[in-house]
Amino acid sequence: MSTTDRTEFRLVAGALAAPQHLEKLQKLGLNSTLFEDGDLRTIYDSFHWYCANHRQESGKVDLPLFAVSLAEERHAPASTVVLAGQLFDAGGEDLTTLIEMLDRLKTRAARRKLRSIADSIEEFTDAEKQGRRVEDFAAEITEQLRQVTRLSTQSRQEPIREELLRYVEEVRTRDPNQPSIMGLSIAPYDNLNLAVSGLRPGFYYAVGGAPRRGKTNLMLRMATLVARNERIPILYYSYEQTRRVLLTRILSQETLINPLVLQTGDIRTRSELVTKFNRGIKEASSYMDYLYLFEGDRQDTIEHIRSVAYGIMDTHHAERCVIFLDYLQKVPTVNPYASLQKQVDEVSGLIAQLSTELQSPIVAVSSLDKDGCRLDVEGSKERPTMFNCVGGGDIEYDADAALVIIKDFHDTAQLEEKIANAVREGFVSPHHIPHFDILNLHIDKNRDAPEGGSIIVQFLFLIEDNQMVELGYKDIEERYSYAKAGKIFEWMLERGYLEAVGPGER
Repeated sequence: MSTTDRTEFRLVAGALAAPQHLEKLQKLGLNSTLFEDGDLRTIYDSFHWYCANHRQESGKVDLPLFAVSLAEERHAPASTVVLAGQLFDAGGEDLTTLIEMLDRLKTRAARRKLRSIADSIEEFTDAEKQGRRVEDFAAEITEQLRQVTRLSTQSRQEPIREELLRYVEEVRTRDPNQPSIMGLSIAPYDNLNLAVSGLRPGFYYAVGGAPRRGKTNLMLRMATLVARNERIPILYYSYEQTRRVLLTRILSQETLINPLVLQTGDIRTRSELVTKFNRGIKEASSYMDYLYLFEGDRQDTIEHIRSVAYGIMDTHHAERCVIFLDYLQKVPTVNPYASLQKQVDEVSGLIAQLSTELQSPIVAVSSLDKDGCRLDVEGSKERPTMFNCVGGGDIEYDADAALVIIKDFHDTAQLEEKIANAVREGFVSPHHIPHFDILNLHIDKNRDAPEGGSIIVQFLFLIEDNQMVELGYKDIEERYSYAKAGKIFEWMLERGYLEAVGPGER
């Protein structure tokens, strides 16, 4: 069998072995006109019809039933039925490989069309046909070239009728008790979950902030929450930290043990740490089979991440995944740019395309530039926005949701004052006070935003333990926050972040 026929053979065999991939491949442009081999074209058309009418609950194709439909519906000769059996015996391929082969066939089909166009041009110029004007011939060739462009595009173009019918059916059968969010749940971050309506399929979320504002901790927490709630694959790419460091930060969030103690402390001899450690390991075990941590390097371009995502989704038999990129300015491109601005522009655009293609959320962290960092300081009359990131204008344009996390200096100072007063009055030990910040997560852009709610969600960032505790919506009209500081103070006492002093110790 020739190389070309071999590619066609493997693609059809892969589709027969995994019918669940057929819809995805069709959306990417798979159709029978791509096959040069007539028998494979017949088998593929029959397979398409079979999947629409006879697919088994197991998701597998019944070979005898398929052979009957091939012979009776397509009037295929015995040799074609034998070829179908060989295709079944050949086994399948993963989805990434099938997509690569599909791209190869689309390129070959486009080249065949171009060769046909070239032959037509040569024939026209060699033989001056009477009664046919050059401009008419040129218009015909132009239309054929447009067909080549359509053939080479990734997605199959079709009207919205089928999508509209599916939409209507979904509305008619919708469970009234289903969650009010449209995307993947990040509960118990309930306020953020409601504000952005979960992590929505096909959405690109850009999160900006200055250094030491808890961006990575927030991303890791969101990643573990989605993995636990939805049980779908999560791909976390860090271009700054190792898998060991990332895992330690995750365990610190789950165990409430300082990362330094986790890595170097004698946990086994301290009963309170043993309890925390065992409880945290149990929590992490509930999602560890779905969370993938990657140390990003120069090979981990968006194109490479795309292939990895398809492979992992195929392994889990999942329709979607969630990708976290930490952080955007470090994501490499296939062709290096002298300008970081242009690199960010390309990467951001590719992220938007990939989220749509995978129908999966992608969350990308973005660092602020120097001007943005200068705005996130006490006394600043302005706050940073996504435009204060490197390539910020392009990022906000491409993203479906733009979120910027900054420090709330006023509320942080209120809590610090509340704790200082408690120390002076002898109610709290001065030797057991954690480092913390109160942070505001501003939701500056949110496509299809849900009704109501605020655009600022507050978090208590407990720095040593990598904890990001959601406090609720921030009231921008609020002038005094003593009551809020008191509630946070009580919560910290209850959870052991502050150590109360007994009457006899004062």
